[in-house]
Amino acid sequence: MRKKLRNLTAIALPLALAMALGLAVVGCGGSAMEAPAAAPAAPQAPAAPQASQPAAAAPAPAPALPAPASAPTSAPAAQRAPVQAMAAQPAGAPMTQAQRAATAAPVPAAAAPAPAAPAAPAMQMQTDSKQGSGGQVAQSQSGVGPRGGQPGATTFEDYERIGFEHTSEDRVSTFSLDTDRTSYHLALNWAREGYDVEPDSVRAEEWINAFNYGYAQPSRDDSFAVHTAVMPHPLDDSLALARIAFQAPELRDDGRPLNVTLVLDASGSMADGDRVGIARAAAEAIRKSLRRDDRIAVVHFTDGVIDNLTVEHQKPDSRKVSRSIDKLEPHGSTNVQAGLDLGVRLAHEARRERPDSHNYVILMSDGVANVDATNPFAILESAGDYDSRNPLRLITIGVGIQNYNDYLLEQLAQHGNGWYRYLNDTGQARATFSRENWLALSIPFADQTRAQVTWNPDVVESWRIVGYENRVTADENFAQARKEFAEIPSGAATTVFYELELVDYASRGEVLNLGDVEVRWVTPVANESNRQHAQILAQYDDAPNNRDGALLELGALVALASDRYSSLPYPDAQYEVHDELSTLKENLRSLDRQIGELAAYRDFAFLMEHIAKDIPRQASGYSR
Repeated sequence: MRKKLRNLTAIALPLALAMALGLAVVGCGGSAMEAPAAAPAAPQAPAAPQASQPAAAAPAPAPALPAPASAPTSAPAAQRAPVQAMAAQPAGAPMTQAQRAATAAPVPAAAAPAPAAPAAPAMQMQTDSKQGSGGQVAQSQSGVGPRGGQPGATTFEDYERIGFEHTSEDRVSTFSLDTDRTSYHLALNWAREGYDVEPDSVRAEEWINAFNYGYAQPSRDDSFAVHTAVMPHPLDDSLALARIAFQAPELRDDGRPLNVTLVLDASGSMADGDRVGIARAAAEAIRKSLRRDDRIAVVHFTDGVIDNLTVEHQKPDSRKVSRSIDKLEPHGSTNVQAGLDLGVRLAHEARRERPDSHNYVILMSDGVANVDATNPFAILESAGDYDSRNPLRLITIGVGIQNYNDYLLEQLAQHGNGWYRYLNDTGQARATFSRENWLALSIPFADQTRAQVTWNPDVVESWRIVGYENRVTADENFAQARKEFAEIPSGAATTVFYELELVDYASRGEVLNLGDVEVRWVTPVANESNRQHAQILAQYDDAPNNRDGALLELGALVALASDRYSSLPYPDAQYEVHDELSTLKENLRSLDRQIGELAAYRDFAFLMEHIAKDIPRQASGYSR
């Protein structure tokens, strides 16, 4: 029998009773967790958590990454080998949609800012009414130093993990494609600085998509290449693990001009660490990467817009632009709404003057909004873009460790038709926005991109998507072009893993027809709707012992490790998660010969050691 997800409701009810009685519950990693009563937010949009005032500066840079440690005792790696990937060629016919009753995406609504929370010695949980997700916003207030705690005043959304669905009741899975990878790089930076990784910060899909799996390019430049595989599950012999990947084509630069509007956070919290230096380096790298036909504008904000540093769209070699970037300095409060309101207005004016351009608004901030609107949906309502023919794309760039609001930045990008990145130093800022990288990122292949998987009940008994909790949408939304569905840059790949319970007669070595998948998107600027269909065909068998097989298994290990770790800090889950991470670590070491030279592999091995060491080996002793 397949392994069920634990019933979080059975845990939450006793915890809620204990919290009502004023009892403290100890979480993992040496932090305490309290859940004070909170009034429910407005039903149409999540209320934005309020971050505290600036905390202490981040600690010094971490030493070089260690090599993977010796393997712990667990099941033999040979039992968990991956299978050969088989590319399913896209076909032209659309598949039939299966409908299911589901909650529609929340409608953005304004929310009044809350007062700043005082610093406290423990991590506090603020419950938040989140329509359709069952999530809550976690705000760490711990200011404990490295090696034993999380950074102070960090804000994340706790998305409840998705359970198994039986194909006899629901065989359709609909989700937005996702190419963000901030959650992974944020966790890696925390680990390098000696902090415990906050489980609520872990979004499994962003860990998965942080890696390059070497997918073959599509044969045409107007469609995706869809790659599928199915392999034995590394943690449960009664389950299989399926992978579906969507590879966008590498488009040639057609010379279409760019309009870029930089919105720079100059508030006091940006004084922590080298946030201003990182933002300045990224802004300058973007400016230098632009061509003569491109245009760039700059907006600085604190508790309002700094008018004398505002530069309307100019050529990238303008001295006004470079001087404005150079003058970025931290002081005052944080009014993200004011900065984005002006940034969007300038971007809209540039788009109207140059209608054939690609248009980007780039917010660089720690996300700690504390003046005017602090809710991402309220900010987006104020700084709305209602031109669907050639929409503005809101890119958010996060900087900092302590006093950092991941939730705000992630939601602004997701619902602003853009993407979200995290920068941890000036070198990464310059590399991310080098001319080569920035030109690739700034050429969109697809807007409002979403996929729908329909499982074959003759082969698949039940299924569960790994991650994508805030990207899953109602099946009936699949036919609609929605702004929160992802933009996919040229050459980008999106990977999704599913845990499957197969029928008893599905045998190893057999090519299985697991179902089919349809992907829909809108062509940027032209605003043309597209759809593509492919069968999910894959051989259920071990992969050859080569680099491609190692990359497939790496993706599976990343998916399961991030998914399991994100289930914490529920006390009764710690013992099982520790054992599962130990098994996954041993599997990872078996890949060293094929991909051990990759920096991405070494970084993940380091991160796996880090997240596993903070989970107690013994059961916690707490009741469910």
